Amino acid sequence: MDKKSKLVLLNQVFSPSTPIQEKDFFFGRMSQLEKIIEAINEKGQHAILYGERGVGKTSLANTMNKSFTNVFPVKVTCDRKDSFKSLWESAFEKIQFSKTTSGIGFNAEKMTEIVDMEEHITTIQNLKTNHIITLLNSFGEDFKLMFIFDEFDNINNEKTRASFADLIKSLSDNNINTTIILVGIADNIESLIGNHQSLERCLKQVKLPRMGKEECEEIIDNGIKKLGLKIDKIVREKIIEFSSGFPHYVHLLCKYGCRELINNERITFSEAYLTIAINKGIDNTSEQLRISYRKAILSSNSSEKWKFLLHACANCNLDEFNSFSISDIVKKYNSLTKSNSKNNNLNYNLNKLATESRGEILAKLGKGMSTRYTFKNPMMRAFIKLKMNS
Repeated sequence: MDKKSKLVLLNQVFSPSTPIQEKDFFFGRMSQLEKIIEAINEKGQHAILYGERGVGKTSLANTMNKSFTNVFPVKVTCDRKDSFKSLWESAFEKIQFSKTTSGIGFNAEKMTEIVDMEEHITTIQNLKTNHIITLLNSFGEDFKLMFIFDEFDNINNEKTRASFADLIKSLSDNNINTTIILVGIADNIESLIGNHQSLERCLKQVKLPRMGKEECEEIIDNGIKKLGLKIDKIVREKIIEFSSGFPHYVHLLCKYGCRELINNERITFSEAYLTIAINKGIDNTSEQLRISYRKAILSSNSSEKWKFLLHACANCNLDEFNSFSISDIVKKYNSLTKSNSKNNNLNYNLNKLATESRGEILAKLGKGMSTRYTFKNPMMRAFIKLKMNS
């Protein structure tokens, strides 16, 4: 493979800026994909896919959109301005099919017309769930539809969310051959669609956690193999560590490291190329992350206490909710600074990192002795690790 071909392929196998579009370049997440496939194959079942920002929900949604031969998939990306009606207009706009009817008379020819489903929605002033049920029912038993509504967290209108909840229940109750999949950023499904206990039996809940080591390795090794390159073991381990379970950073570091390799006509991804990848990765990370980081470490003197505090936050042990306590921070901070700070010494500074003046790096959970902290933007943890190693 020549250099030009490798560079074209590089942007397909390692894609940090945009979600993966082709299933051949999507790796990991098989457990979650299998759960959603179960919902699709079981009549009356629907699914909700949720998790933190940057864990690969849209990439998984794109994979689902192109993974089935016996299902007609429709994917809609939700906007803050969308209503129940506008979302279904967007969905039915993507469905067109031909309908053949017989003419009148002995020698009449059969006529074929293109049926535009969106027109049926547009003419209805006050769109209700029963209208959608009627339209979907018109496709018959032999035509399986799957609607994916991505970035559903953008929908803030409670009435719109309630309409989707009612529709999902009605589809299940009426045994309609259609599956709805909602995808969005959330800690729990109530944040996306509200507290509807009646949905429990018909809505499969699929949480997409941060990636584990094996899944990150799969992304790295498959991409490296497709490009005809090699990678040092220590570099693979560092990419996994710095990425903190976010596929975005795995793709980011691999992309810039491999680009340098290809441009220099080298084969092995060594630590020297990882250093280049880290620096380029930082330059191409979200501007909002960089601004927040700069605010957090700003100091009127040469003290680096804020940097050390951020580094401690990024490297301490997390619980199952990705949060940590002040005690966790103190241990790591003292290890980094070779000091003997106490909880009270750092409590004020930790609280400041949750304010706008320090970039709102952290969010506080709970009060008093039970207070815990988490990164407001989960991807900040990985960004801080990159800064530590740049």
